[in-house]
Amino acid sequence: MSPLQSRLYTNVLPSVDIDLGLGIPVSDMKIRNVLMAIFLLSLANTVILPILAQDEATGVTSKSLKAPSNETELADFVEFAASHARDVGKYEAIKDFMDLNGSWVRGDIYIFAHDFNGTSLCLPYMPKEVGTDRSNIQNDQGIYINRDMRSIALNGSGFYEYNWQNPLANQSEPKISYVMKVDDTWYLGAGIYKAELDSDKNSENATIGTDNDMAYFLLQLQASIQGQLNDLDSAVADSSYQLSAIGIEGEKARDILRNLTGSSPYFTEATTGSPEGKIAAAEPAVYRNLEGADISKNDATIRLMQTKSPVFSPVFHLVEGYDASIVSYPVFSATGEFIGGVGAIIKPAELLGSIIAPRLLGTNYSVTVMQKDGLSLYDSDPSQVGKNLFSDPIYQPYPQLLALGKNVVAERFGMGRYVFQNIEHNGNISKEVYWTSVGLHGNEWRLVAIRATR
Repeated sequence: MSPLQSRLYTNVLPSVDIDLGLGIPVSDMKIRNVLMAIFLLSLANTVILPILAQDEATGVTSKSLKAPSNETELADFVEFAASHARDVGKYEAIKDFMDLNGSWVRGDIYIFAHDFNGTSLCLPYMPKEVGTDRSNIQNDQGIYINRDMRSIALNGSGFYEYNWQNPLANQSEPKISYVMKVDDTWYLGAGIYKAELDSDKNSENATIGTDNDMAYFLLQLQASIQGQLNDLDSAVADSSYQLSAIGIEGEKARDILRNLTGSSPYFTEATTGSPEGKIAAAEPAVYRNLEGADISKNDATIRLMQTKSPVFSPVFHLVEGYDASIVSYPVFSATGEFIGGVGAIIKPAELLGSIIAPRLLGTNYSVTVMQKDGLSLYDSDPSQVGKNLFSDPIYQPYPQLLALGKNVVAERFGMGRYVFQNIEHNGNISKEVYWTSVGLHGNEWRLVAIRATR
């Protein structure tokens, strides 16, 4: 092997890229070591994925600190916000309060603000209402709630109890807000549904235990899927190394491809391609009619040819007529010359289903796996597979789900809530989720564990 080739294979050996949610990637670990890490983390009795929170009006989730869970914490939250506003100034504070990914959005608790003329200054999930007069807003009992809160704030600060529509329960429920005057021109506040206060008081330990259970379940699932992906990646890397000695065409090349497809039930076919982007050899034999086909316009082929580095492609439509992903590696001759590539096709839904479905037995969880473009690769509800979260009409009536999806895409791991159809498709249900990531060579799938909460 030439020095160039030696360096190449050293650099492209497959590696596990697992993030346990601690900000520390765990590389090149065997599955048993990952599970041992999970076990040690679980002994610490900590939820290892960062907490995200849900907005009362839309169900949007965002990174946050712990949401207030009683009146004292609610008042502290508002008083801290008022102090922040006095420290940094009105306009900078409002900018912070409006940040959906900032620390002022915590669960279904967030900072709202009005001036004493009734004009809205801050509603992070209703930005179009900012600048409008909301002094005439009434609840279902005809009470002008903002006028009442203004009166309290004019005298300094205090609690205010009222009924307000809870979008998750789809009904009016008792709510308590705490408001505080910032200066003589404006005030701010935050609120929480009283039922949530009761739930927090009565079932705090049970909730923590459930969160830990789902986080542990998700990490076990992550380790299994990532381990399988790395096994597949290793097989393609080995084939690339073998092809470097004999070339990408001929019977010996076919033997290597047959061995590759036979190494895992998840490989449906394997091919070699020329530097010009044409299929040089294909196995099993049923795909040999594709030899000579031009795949140079395929994104995965373009990337491989340009970077001469391993590729794990997003799902795309193959010339063979079905949708799949490909794991491909460059092939270099013994003298270090780039002579083409080798790729093996996998069907993500089949791979994921074989791993996930057995683990769901006996649990109250469901699982979905999606690409970062929103395409569903696997879902416990088969009718969702192949749909795109951001473009399919079925999801458009659920803005909280769409907003959560944006967070899932943007962050490698997290927690949140949303409202969507139940599995019978005859009603809506609130759901809690944890997510993390699996993938290879820069292409990640989001692995999401879900359970109904109401």
